[in-house]
Amino acid sequence: MDVRQLRYFVGIAESRSLTEASRRLHIVQPALSQRLSDLEKSLEVQLVVRGHGGAALTPAGAELYEHAKRILKQIDYATAAVKEKAGVMEGVLSIGLLRSLSPVLSVRLFGELRKAMPGVQPQIRVGYSAELELMLNQGMLDLATLVSEPGQGGARTMAFSDHLCLVGSEVMLASVPRRPRLKHVVGMPLLLSPMQPAHQLVMDAAEQQQLKLDVVGGIEDVASILALCKAGWGVTILASFVAARCGMAVKPISERGLERHLRIALQHDAHRSAAVLVSESILDRVLREVLRQG
Repeated sequence: MDVRQLRYFVGIAESRSLTEASRRLHIVQPALSQRLSDLEKSLEVQLVVRGHGGAALTPAGAELYEHAKRILKQIDYATAAVKEKAGVMEGVLSIGLLRSLSPVLSVRLFGELRKAMPGVQPQIRVGYSAELELMLNQGMLDLATLVSEPGQGGARTMAFSDHLCLVGSEVMLASVPRRPRLKHVVGMPLLLSPMQPAHQLVMDAAEQQQLKLDVVGGIEDVASILALCKAGWGVTILASFVAARCGMAVKPISERGLERHLRIALQHDAHRSAAVLVSESILDRVLREVLRQG
């Protein structure tokens, strides 16, 4: 079992298809299939079941996949560390951004990273906090922005706080106080998606207070839900840094427990890479500026 075999196997596991894996890995499919066969023979176990639906991992294959990802990540870190000793920073950097942050942060962050480290290729993944934390723990990300409770996290995290805002047309928000409480939205048509953690937080808080919200529906995508607000279908609730840029009436919600606490977290071995430390510093600065503007 060698490093190239592991890289090919991880490519197959993540593509779930030899055809797609061969395209991504730039190797012809018969050669890739032979590499997989050689790996299975050397381990004396079947790793992949091939069928019309693609390539599925066996239990043994799933076990190897988890180990292979960590091994390859360690090799990447070792390679980067050696090159950094010679003053070179290059390679792929995997960063996870919260869905709500991505529209206001991704482009700027990418540009800042490329200017600071021209040899580094930033790959930005977008997801909800739970998804990003799982990818971070699995070694698929070098660092990520996460939602957490105050004080959560170890020494290599930095905390930020943000609040939620009521967003809608001037007409719909005309009778709402400047800093409304959750009780002030009772009776208003609300566009909330339980798929969005911030919206689920609001619905949970309303249930705890025994408030009956008039949720008329929702869309997981923020841009689409804002389009519904502009069309007059209702009002919604967004993080302040998104609300500040939405072009609609915005009123910060003054409700204990409806703040969001954000942090930057590093994959547990990522401290070995200078590129990750530089990226952490850049992400910290850009995030603070975005929240300040929000």
